[in-house]
Order: sequence, then structure tokens, then C-alpha cells
Amino acid sequence: MSGTTSDFHNISEQQGITVASLFTLVNQATTDVQNKILAMQNSTSNVSIGDMFQMQMLMNHLSQLSEMSTNVISASNTAIMSNARNLK
Repeated sequence: MSGTTSDFHNISEQQGITVASLFTLVNQATTDVQNKILAMQNSTSNVSIGDMFQMQMLMNHLSQLSEMSTNVISASNTAIMSNARNLK
């Protein structure tokens, strides 16, 4: 993994979470998964159990980041819709 967890902590401590930073984290996690898949494909030996666990951790991390991004966008859309209803 390339350090996306530390990137997340730096973002949250410095400026809060923005949609752009969430997309950046999801894109980096996607790249990490793709790199691991390529490394496993290019391996001349069999895939080890450690490789499989690492792949599972990368996929779980990607899933969590994707879900978090979806939830943040959904919550902001709900807040905007609520404000729009109150303006009527």
C-alpha cells in the first residue's frame, strides 16, 4: 500500500475532508489494487497466502474509501435539498 492511510490523516488534520481529496484517495487506492494485481500476474511463482491477504486488505480499504465518498456526497446532497425546501 502506498500510504493512503497517512494521506487521509494528513488531509483530515489540515483542512477537513473535501470531495476532491476523497476522490484522490479512492483513485490512489484503485491504483494500489491495480498494481498488486499486475504484480501477482507477473509473478513467476505461485501466489502466496500473504499475497492474497494483502490483496484482500487493499480491496477492503478501497471499498471503505468508496463507501465513505458516497456517504459524504449523499449527506451533502441531502443537506442542500433540505435547505432548498426551506427557502420555498
